[in-house]
Amino acid sequence: MADHSHHDPLAGIPVTLLPPDGHYGAQVEPGLRATRLVPAALASLAARRGREVELAEAAERAFGVRLIDAPRVSSAGGLSFIGTAPGRWMVLSDAASDLVIRLDAAFGRLAAITEQTDSALLYALSGPEVREVLAKGLALDLHPSVFAAGSAATTVFAHIGVTLWQAPEASDYRLLVARSYEAAFLRALIAAAAPCGFHLDGRG
Repeated sequence: MADHSHHDPLAGIPVTLLPPDGHYGAQVEPGLRATRLVPAALASLAARRGREVELAEAAERAFGVRLIDAPRVSSAGGLSFIGTAPGRWMVLSDAASDLVIRLDAAFGRLAAITEQTDSALLYALSGPEVREVLAKGLALDLHPSVFAAGSAATTVFAHIGVTLWQAPEASDYRLLVARSYEAAFLRALIAAAAPCGFHLDGRG
């Protein structure tokens, strides 16, 4: 794996290329680790106007999930519904499946459903400095008293649109970013995390 320990951890890496796996910044135990995860299946779900209550009822019948119309994560049966806006969710499946077909069968005319699997990447972010690093690029209070397990936000990190949510572990987050912005996102994350040590994994 690469070791980028010099003053500029991104020196020599063209801005158009994805930073390779490895350790960046301070030569200490990483304060932040990022692992790239390709979503097994991802789709957007948007309730038709005035059908939000019916949609929630259908979600409970079909998937056993209590769908929350708020910036929260609702999970059951290998599916996570991440609230991104009023009446809107990103739906993440733990396993490869015909997710759009399943959602369409459950919701029919109650919602607009769009396949998103190839449009975004999922990152797992963890470590003792994760909140401090994210705070450098997010206009968001991540203190556990405010942003607890299950909290979600659709926001920007260093001017790049992301969807972020808190995993059950206090220092563990999940983040969706558009594939087309992955290189820019990683460069911003590496620059923010370099002082405390950063490790990137999962790109093969």
